[in-house]
Amino acid sequence: MANPKFPYVAWRNGRPRSKHGPRQRKRGFVDQDLKNADGSWFGLEQAAEFSDRRVAEVKASRGAKAAEIRLRVAAAGKLTRSTVADLLRDWQHAWPATMSEASRRSYRKSISALLWQPETPDQRRARKDAERSGRRIERHPEDIASMPPAAIGKPEFRALHEYMVRQRGAHMARAVVAALSAAWTWGTESTHWRLPPNPRLDMEFETPPGRIVQVSMPEFMALVAAADTIGRMSIGDCFYLGLFTGQRQTDRLRMKDESDVDGRHAFRQSKTGQLVDIKEAPQLAKRLDQARARVAATTLRLGLKQRPEEIVVNEETGTRYAEKTYGNHVIAVRWLAIFGLPESMHPSEGIERAEAAASELRGVWTALTEKCALPSGSTPEVRSAVVGSRSLALREWFEKFNARQDNVGWRLKPCPSLTFVNDRGDLDFKHDQDLRDTCVMLLDRAGCDLLTICDITGHSYSSAQTIVKHYRARNALRADLGIDRLVLQVRKEGMTG
Repeated sequence: MANPKFPYVAWRNGRPRSKHGPRQRKRGFVDQDLKNADGSWFGLEQAAEFSDRRVAEVKASRGAKAAEIRLRVAAAGKLTRSTVADLLRDWQHAWPATMSEASRRSYRKSISALLWQPETPDQRRARKDAERSGRRIERHPEDIASMPPAAIGKPEFRALHEYMVRQRGAHMARAVVAALSAAWTWGTESTHWRLPPNPRLDMEFETPPGRIVQVSMPEFMALVAAADTIGRMSIGDCFYLGLFTGQRQTDRLRMKDESDVDGRHAFRQSKTGQLVDIKEAPQLAKRLDQARARVAATTLRLGLKQRPEEIVVNEETGTRYAEKTYGNHVIAVRWLAIFGLPESMHPSEGIERAEAAASELRGVWTALTEKCALPSGSTPEVRSAVVGSRSLALREWFEKFNARQDNVGWRLKPCPSLTFVNDRGDLDFKHDQDLRDTCVMLLDRAGCDLLTICDITGHSYSSAQTIVKHYRARNALRADLGIDRLVLQVRKEGMTG
């Protein structure tokens, strides 16, 4: 494809450079590569903006002296780093060394969402393939990325949040606003930016509802059985740790035996740095005894010089899992648990069958969402009706799919309840991270008070009200007991009828 033609811009191998004639050079304009502060080349839109700006500068320079032009061009050069994208990149380069890697990853995701429009999985795959082959596919930037911070106030923050809710969901919308706000606060103290007070201050944004999903005991056992069947017992070990400790996935993958007391388990949370020391449940102790024996066998088989300290150890490498690797294995385990494993199939064949069924499910879901459309701005009643219709259609599809397997013996019975339609009307699945919620709900149902739950799971006491709202409000049994107590109380007060 031919390079676009912009005034005062020349292209060399797809890279832009400012290009001037003798008259412009005589008046002080200089030819130079068009790059950002971080060394990256201008994209198509940035080159077009530079061209428009340079046309105006050349027009204004007619009749002026060369010295004045040089000063004006130099001043304009300093202002090229004046967009939201520049602010975010400068802030990213200034991150303190004490910032945790988890925080850096989270901010990077939010910055990417601010700079670039969403990609479909196919578009992202194609871009990654092109990068590996040395080609470059331009992504479409978000409009706000090219805006100067001076043009952003409270209305723009509000509009950004509403736009991101539509494009990326409520949780990412809040994360994006938080990232821009943090960058702005940093910019108020930067000698280069010298931004005015943060317009985000005193603004309130709706908090998205927390994900409250419980993994039932049959679903939990189906996941563990699927992991064990394909030889990934370490995945099942991590599931057990999630159910009986209520810890985050990141902490479970790093968890070590740090307690000197037999029958107890001590570990430190990566997010809060808090040391959690809890009693080991008999079911967990039995599973961990098996895990230690397997880790010892893995160490011997791989010829490792030192036995890994972590509890959850990758059978292939003899080291702890990378989070992405672990997540990929969990997805494969979940698909196998959802669609089951026929008795006559080898586990590897079962995985292929489950992946093919998952592909069929995704195609069916696309057609279903078109049939049961959810208009934007729908009322809660309409949304609830659409969610109900989609849930019913999903259940019917699973019944038809499993009916094809008549007269088939099962090594692992299908567990379709691991997939469901969430409150937003999207196809959703039970996640490994939901085991943290499940542990909290089970502790609550067992009659544990709020502080006991915090002591076991490691939640901070300041989040107690959040736990009450998210986890305890949906206990129907406790509500029934409360009504019974209310009935007894009003009788004591004199209402006997």
